[in-house]
Amino acid sequence: MIKKRDNFLFFIPILIASIIIILTGLLVVQLQVFGKTYLEEVKKELNSDTKQALWVIEPLLKNRDFQSINEYCKTFKNERIRITVINNTGEVIAESQTDPKNIENHFNRPEIQNALKRGHSETNIRYSSTMHSEMLYKATPININGNNYIIRVSVSTENICETLKNAERNIYLTFFIGFGGVLLLTLYIFIRVRIPFNKLQQSAVKIASGELNTEIFVPKNGVLWELSRAINVMAKQLKRQIKNMKKMENFRSEFIANVSHEIKTPLTSILSAVEILDGIESKSNIEGKCLKIISNQSKRLNTLIQDILSLADLEKRQIFKNRDFAELTISSTVENAISLCKGIVDSANIELEILENTDIKIFGNSYLLEQAINNLIVNAVKYSQTNKITVKSYIENNEIKISVKDYGIGIAKEECSRIFERFYRVDKARSRELGGTGLGLAIVKNIAKLHNGKVEVFSKLKAGSEFIITIPII
Repeated sequence: MIKKRDNFLFFIPILIASIIIILTGLLVVQLQVFGKTYLEEVKKELNSDTKQALWVIEPLLKNRDFQSINEYCKTFKNERIRITVINNTGEVIAESQTDPKNIENHFNRPEIQNALKRGHSETNIRYSSTMHSEMLYKATPININGNNYIIRVSVSTENICETLKNAERNIYLTFFIGFGGVLLLTLYIFIRVRIPFNKLQQSAVKIASGELNTEIFVPKNGVLWELSRAINVMAKQLKRQIKNMKKMENFRSEFIANVSHEIKTPLTSILSAVEILDGIESKSNIEGKCLKIISNQSKRLNTLIQDILSLADLEKRQIFKNRDFAELTISSTVENAISLCKGIVDSANIELEILENTDIKIFGNSYLLEQAINNLIVNAVKYSQTNKITVKSYIENNEIKISVKDYGIGIAKEECSRIFERFYRVDKARSRELGGTGLGLAIVKNIAKLHNGKVEVFSKLKAGSEFIITIPII
């Protein structure tokens, strides 16, 4: 199938070729019309000349004054018309251009035969062996005193016929030259524009898909030379920018990881000390409350650090393509994720149902997918106020779908578009009260993205929510 771009590139040659064909056809038609019109005008003039000749010659024939007839005919020697007087046997008795004695018998001439047979004027065009040119003849039979004569008046059409032939030849010559020019233009577009453009496009598509080391095709000259150079410079600048961004992202991820590890070490010590103090029986109520606050906030801070480290690790994997994928079974991944959160589900007295669970195998990171499913189930337990959670996995449009659905309070439409943002909470007070970090769904989103997939939410207030992780089957 011809692409739209090719249609556009070859539109001008096609348009020019169409115009040439149309103009050639019009010129040929006009030339034919002109030729016919000219011949009609010549015939009219010939009729007028014939009437004039008859008006003079007919009385002279009655008087058998052949000498006067000859003299009259000779007056037209240097004129455009030729007058010939012929008797019924075909003998030429008078001629304007040549001595009648030197002219052969004209009895078998087509116009003479037609005039004698039909008894009226006949007009036709033929080549004259006497005049050596194309002639238009009008032969008129007359009867004088019982004798038949033919007055023939003719005019040369050599000039106009030659002119028409030359014009027609020039039209066709111009047509072939023009068409040849169109073919050359088409060839130029194909070789110097289309082929380089396709190569340039292929390079640009590879760069757009992330292959930044792709060499840009730059023609030595032609209309695409400047564009190719500009894209080449742009690709190099883009490569440098992305390289710098990767460095900055690496520095940021390493900074977050280092800071988180540095915080985690003293935090672990604090949690250990709190556990020891909490085990001592002789302490006041105030001390107990303080220890509880320290313990809760330390645990919350520890969870936040774990989520930040997880998110930083996911981002780093996406940048450096370090995915640690292996073959895994979806059904086993879903079951493992459910087993991880079974305790929190049971303690909340919530029914957890598995409707479908496909056994298809894909390449992925089972640990991360289990974490994503676990996060969705835990979120449903903590925030949806549901009494039932449904988990299912299935295949649709050559994609794996993993659904976690609750039947709780739902999420407002304006909140749905933002809940996957980092640190965004629908109910901030409740989230903090329950120890939420605001990073759970952001982690789910990045896990899906790492698997070239996505996560979506379909929710309605007081009608529950459904989170669906979609992963393409490669």
